[in-house]
Amino acid sequence: KQWYQRRVRELTRDGEVVVCHDDNLSRVCGVDENISEHLLSTLPLCLREMEVACEPGEYMRCEVQQPLVRLEDLYKNFPTIPMQMDLKPGGHELISKVSDLTKKYDREHLTIWGAFSHKTTTACREHNPNILTFCSMWEVSKYCLLMLIGLLPWIPIKADFYQVPIPNISNKSGFLSTFPKWLCQFMTPIMCSPLLLWHLEKRGVRTGAWVMNHPHEFETADWYGFGGIMTDFPTRFLNYEKERKKVQ
Repeated sequence: KQWYQRRVRELTRDGEVVVCHDDNLSRVCGVDENISEHLLSTLPLCLREMEVACEPGEYMRCEVQQPLVRLEDLYKNFPTIPMQMDLKPGGHELISKVSDLTKKYDREHLTIWGAFSHKTTTACREHNPNILTFCSMWEVSKYCLLMLIGLLPWIPIKADFYQVPIPNISNKSGFLSTFPKWLCQFMTPIMCSPLLLWHLEKRGVRTGAWVMNHPHEFETADWYGFGGIMTDFPTRFLNYEKERKKVQ
């Protein structure tokens, strides 16, 4: 089943939940302002051409400028499509509004939420335990350590999804780009251990790798045993899957 990931940023000044990768509108709209400074009605249109955040040098192009999308509009227009919400800083009000919208459109079984921040992920679980969650970065570190010392089989796992980068190929941008190459090489077999992934899947925790955008990256994620991937280029992945099935 295909899942669509959306980053839910802080609220607009009038309390609307907007879907956008960045807090600042420079890359997306060409305006050096934050979403929280605007009313929904004053948000600028997106650029017709913008650089893909996780793939420097690659650009997404649209024929016409489009407005930023409200989470509610996504729910209305795609009622049966599973979605993942990566909540960015916004506090209790953002969590509450996302939860209310998810319940309003009867999507608790079709939605995953969480955050890089363990505090935010914990707040999500406490606010609405009926929505699935993915691991915070603290939980990823914890489960990797427990796997290394052999205690993971006896420890409860709260998360429903384990989703991580493959450090030695996901370091083109984002926080991993600041890490030395040797550290990424060291982290990869720990975070992406086939034994860890197998164990998590056996316990009902779905696994995924991000952000994979090229055939050799898809192949690497498959080799480690990830159950799925996140990509900025779904068509590339579909073409890769078609070619792989032909070979098989």
